[in-house]
Amino acid sequence: MKHSHTQTHNRKDKIAAGEPKVVKPKFAEQRLTKIIPLSAKNDRQKEALQAFTEKQLVILSGAAGVGKTELMCWWACKLWLEGKIDNIVICRPYKHLGDDYGATKGNDAEKLLPFCMSMLSKIKKYLGAGVLENNFRLDGFESLFAEADGINILPIEKAQGMSFNDRTILLVDEIQSATVAQIKSITTRVEEGCQIICSGDLRQTAIGKKNGMAFIEYILDKYPTEYAHVIHFLKEDVVRGGLTAHLVSAFDEESDTW
Repeated sequence: MKHSHTQTHNRKDKIAAGEPKVVKPKFAEQRLTKIIPLSAKNDRQKEALQAFTEKQLVILSGAAGVGKTELMCWWACKLWLEGKIDNIVICRPYKHLGDDYGATKGNDAEKLLPFCMSMLSKIKKYLGAGVLENNFRLDGFESLFAEADGINILPIEKAQGMSFNDRTILLVDEIQSATVAQIKSITTRVEEGCQIICSGDLRQTAIGKKNGMAFIEYILDKYPTEYAHVIHFLKEDVVRGGLTAHLVSAFDEESDTW
């Protein structure tokens, strides 16, 4: 029993230090064969994929249908299968458009789960259902960096005071509904080497014009840094055809009036 306790203690120390999991060469090779290639469909997607390889913070700003979620989830899964990260943290505000539908049961991660299904479905697509099932943690943000590495859900409201090591990528969605304080908090939680990718659409903010997304875009424009990059998708970058492309264009034309 004493030996088991020592092993557990050592495991926690390694995770805290950002040390990689030991993966046998055979399994490492098998993981690499599971990487699904992704080709950019326009110049902004190409810009985003390039930024992922170079920047610690990447902001994907644009309307629905431009591929923001697809790109960020694919990149995280690629890093996972390459053995470069042990943790994928899905983070977003606990905020939605429309009226509040009241209290819901469960811990923080369980309450946020319905809002994260789009990202989880993309991760399932690129990792496979079995890998997602075996590595998905839904027992609360307190266990993010306990014994088990994995794919975690974190409300952006609970990021304050936490830190994320270089074996982790943060995928922060719907930042147009995050407050300025929340964006300040989440973007300063990352240690050197940890990557954070944020996405959002300023047209769909639930909290008004002075939101976290508008703030971080303003900051990075006024105080540029080699560590961060913002990609502004255009309405012609919508990769969903038919109705979505038509409505995105129409909404963009009429948004100021309404």
